[in-house]
Amino acid sequence: MIASLPSETQILICGAGPTGLAAAISLICNGINPSRLTIVDGAEKGTNTSRAIVIHAATLEALDTYGCATKLIELGVKGTRWRFGDRTSAIFETDFSYISSYTKFPFALVLSQTATEHILEERLNELGVNVVRPKSVIGMQEGAGKGIDVLFESGETVKAEHVIGADGAKSAIRQLCGIHFADPDGIAFDDSVNDRVAQMVLADVSLSLPESQDPILATGGISLTASETGMFLLVPLGKPAVGEMLYNSTETVYRLGFNVPRNLGEPPSQPSMEYIQANFSERGPIYLSSDSQVNPRPVQITKVHWATRVRTHSAIADVFFKQAHGGLVFLVGDAAHIHSPAGGQGMNLGLRDASGLGPILADYIRKTEQQPLAEAGQEDTSALARYAAERRERGLGIIKMTKGFMGAADFVTKPRLFNWPVWILRLVGRLPPFKSRTVWQLSGLGNR
Repeated sequence: MIASLPSETQILICGAGPTGLAAAISLICNGINPSRLTIVDGAEKGTNTSRAIVIHAATLEALDTYGCATKLIELGVKGTRWRFGDRTSAIFETDFSYISSYTKFPFALVLSQTATEHILEERLNELGVNVVRPKSVIGMQEGAGKGIDVLFESGETVKAEHVIGADGAKSAIRQLCGIHFADPDGIAFDDSVNDRVAQMVLADVSLSLPESQDPILATGGISLTASETGMFLLVPLGKPAVGEMLYNSTETVYRLGFNVPRNLGEPPSQPSMEYIQANFSERGPIYLSSDSQVNPRPVQITKVHWATRVRTHSAIADVFFKQAHGGLVFLVGDAAHIHSPAGGQGMNLGLRDASGLGPILADYIRKTEQQPLAEAGQEDTSALARYAAERRERGLGIIKMTKGFMGAADFVTKPRLFNWPVWILRLVGRLPPFKSRTVWQLSGLGNR
């Protein structure tokens, strides 16, 4: 039986992915009464696809404030190393011990987004709120009295004083508020990332590979392999319990990803095991190849649990906060900013958007409720606008960083005489300042 929606709510959160869940948790932990908050999602529970796989130190710190970090760490794998290499050797390696004096989370937590959502929703339930599904927003308008009338596909209407759009890159909330969404450099949407990484294939797989065979995977490290066609990613999705949670598998499940340059045509919409295995063997490290002629201990994909193709773009909303339709609207997560998946920053930035919104919005609501009736309609929204502007600056910084990373990776991997950029990176990559700077950027500590 599908739950019904209330006719009125103080705060309506649209989207129950990690960002929407974190926003709800943050608000309640900062004093918002659970009965005055409603969170909806357009998808049935369990139908969201898992894409993001890393939670960085700055994000764990934010979630730890609300009692979420411990359970996430119990399920995830502490990635202590990060490696960028070609098919035969490491070009550059670093580890997260460089940030151990700055955080109690000196690692990248490797964990499927679906498992992250599961833990966050459990925490929200403990706080007294359940997600109402499936409920899709189709309209917003100013109604009688204070607040926004939000219209749903089910025919229901909810009046909300504050609406948080956490409904992804195609955000209905953003579009209904007329907020522009584009690449900050003025590049056409389809051209906002490098042609070599505009198309990607992602898959969750089981491998005929003991973890002890790969020191990077054994420590939960993130492994990126460069070849002439681009990048190849392989990383465990968490402890074996995660494989059981996601796919009823007792084996370790790995996330595999690779780009498909546009000049090679579109990848299949539902990549087959044969297609994935061929790319795995041709693009991944030689010691993971299934070809016995190049690898004496061939590695096979034993099962494909899930696979898809995705297109990557860079875009950011003109504003993250707007007074519209008689109420206040906020954008967080992918509704506010999207970019290349380089460095695993998308979900992390969204979680920090949401975690920081709670105290700001809760404080605004308290001050508004204490305001004399004679001053109604004169509320000071400057703190909300400042926070939204700060988060937009963070989003612009991440877009710049990920574009720079992908540009550098593209430059290094292009075939050249003696492949001199690779040798320069090998030399520079030995320097501790370069290693520590890379980890600092990946951790999010400098871009909270």
